[in-house]
Amino acid sequence: MTVSRKCGPPPPVNNADTVEMTKQEYSTGEGVEYICFNKYTLDTSPPFSKYLTCQQGEWSGNIKCLKPCTVTVEEMNERGIELAFADQQKLFAPHDDHITFTCQRGKILVGFSLRQKCNDGVITLPKCV
Repeated sequence: MTVSRKCGPPPPVNNADTVEMTKQEYSTGEGVEYICFNKYTLDTSPPFSKYLTCQQGEWSGNIKCLKPCTVTVEEMNERGIELAFADQQKLFAPHDDHITFTCQRGKILVGFSLRQKCNDGVITLPKCV
């Protein structure tokens, strides 16, 4: 006879929290849903999902929250660029979002495109001189 082992509370996940209040004990097959913190994006491509599942006393599953990108006025001024469509002091862009910049008046683009994509907290800033 196989004895079904229980799991304790679900483990913490970086940049995420459980959707519902957690219990002290879970049976095999029970799952817990996680949600990423504000501005973070849940990676749902395999092997990732939004659930961890209790399996014979162990939590199984993979959850990953992708970081947003931040760009400040100081960073843009250093590179001779500004936001093409906004007037903000600091910009947040979720993972996979694009930010379009423009060269500051009188400057010309060198190198990368003015439209850049956020990739897990990393964005390449164009440079205008």
